Amino acid sequence: MGSCRVYPVARERLGLSLPNLELTIGGGKLHSYRVYRFSDLLGLDLTPFFLYPSHDMKYGEQQTFEITRVDHQGRGCGLVNDRPACANFVVPGEIIEGKFVGRKKGVKKFEAERWLKTSPQRIKPACQQAGQCGGCAWQHIKYEYQLELKRELINQALQAGKLNREIDAVIPCLQQFYYRNRMDYCVGDRGEVGLKKPGRWNQYVDLKECRLMSPEAEQILNIFKSWLNDNQVEPWNVFKQTGYARYCVIREGKNTGERLITIVTAEGELPAESDLLSQLTPLATTIYHGVNPSVTDLSLAPQLELLQGKPWLTEKIAGCLYQIPPNSFFQTNTLMAEQLLKTIRRHVDTAKTQRLLDLYCGVGFFAIGLAAAVPEVYGVELDETAIIAARANAQLNALNNVQFDSAAAESLIWKDFRPDTVIVDPPRSGLHPQVIATLLDQQPPNLIYVSCKYESFIRDWQQLSAAYELTDLQALDLFPHSPHVELVALAKSRCN
Repeated sequence: MGSCRVYPVARERLGLSLPNLELTIGGGKLHSYRVYRFSDLLGLDLTPFFLYPSHDMKYGEQQTFEITRVDHQGRGCGLVNDRPACANFVVPGEIIEGKFVGRKKGVKKFEAERWLKTSPQRIKPACQQAGQCGGCAWQHIKYEYQLELKRELINQALQAGKLNREIDAVIPCLQQFYYRNRMDYCVGDRGEVGLKKPGRWNQYVDLKECRLMSPEAEQILNIFKSWLNDNQVEPWNVFKQTGYARYCVIREGKNTGERLITIVTAEGELPAESDLLSQLTPLATTIYHGVNPSVTDLSLAPQLELLQGKPWLTEKIAGCLYQIPPNSFFQTNTLMAEQLLKTIRRHVDTAKTQRLLDLYCGVGFFAIGLAAAVPEVYGVELDETAIIAARANAQLNALNNVQFDSAAAESLIWKDFRPDTVIVDPPRSGLHPQVIATLLDQQPPNLIYVSCKYESFIRDWQQLSAAYELTDLQALDLFPHSPHVELVALAKSRCN
């Protein structure tokens, strides 16, 4: 086979310890991996290891291939030399000529440069920088087809996870642009302000517009950019881990007209603070200076200084008011959050719920939104600031049947509550194993699993299915122009 590639994990387990040299077998040459003569491998059992023929491809090499599907990252996928390949901003059915830019986890990555065949599902994006920015993976695809692609992705994952269920349709978002109520705009090392390129942690797109949040957010970005340039503020450099300006985080109350801005920096005073405030104040009800002193590239600022306005953002959904602190989680699509709440409310009403447990409750979105329909509600959340807000939100809505505690879900502080319905809305990583074990042990009659990453739900369901039967599964599009989708599952205990 000319030459062979032995991956590092296999090389280590095989005990191969040749010097880091480029050796050749039959003229083959590998620059990314060590290459061994066949004589070095004689007598070794290679069956358990990944041993592939060498199909090296040079950076910039051109290849033509057909896009046959999309993956969960929103990339278009096909085959090059019978091996998996992908490209961003393409559509199934298209034939492209692409430039090879790398390989990750066995998939060759290409940048599409020329289209030999385009899909009838392709449209002209509304944003001039769509096709460069990682904020919208699918703005070039007709919205109806986006929903179909999401449905296919979910059903493929359900089938792979051996769940005997299918999604018939994804509930569409009624507003496909300016739907987000939070955006974290990053500062690049060359002074760019915007979002990162798809799949790149260190490459930035300097946005001239953004259709995800609001026209006012675009104005704020322009003011922020001018402030950086006029005062020669040093941008944060992720390579050198030096600099000052890091993020401009904007949150909006879509139904209240409020707006909260957090300027996230490294340690130090804001240059020309009064000038910045005077320009931002007409566009914001609350302004914070947030400090992230660590080298970790996060928009979350552990140190917050309130520069102007009240300490929180207020939003109103389905008749309930929510005070949201700058660092606490809240559903990012206000319009569809109400649809999500209505979906869960139907399950809660049908189950005739008397005691509701809301795990990973945040500022109390589900707990407060459902409190009018349930005699007793208990919410648990790790973020102590969010719990303080949740308690304030209960008072704000004149609710006396809701209790909140600050604790990790896996602390099991809730295990003696004995609910008849449990809502879990975990982070993208899914449920903690101890949470799953306790649910299986107690088997509350009704379990409502809300997931923004269906792969995590499917993985967790492999264990939950031992005690629960899946009775309803719905998908809601909270994230237009992206491959992401919200899943709501209703499960009934087999013991009830």
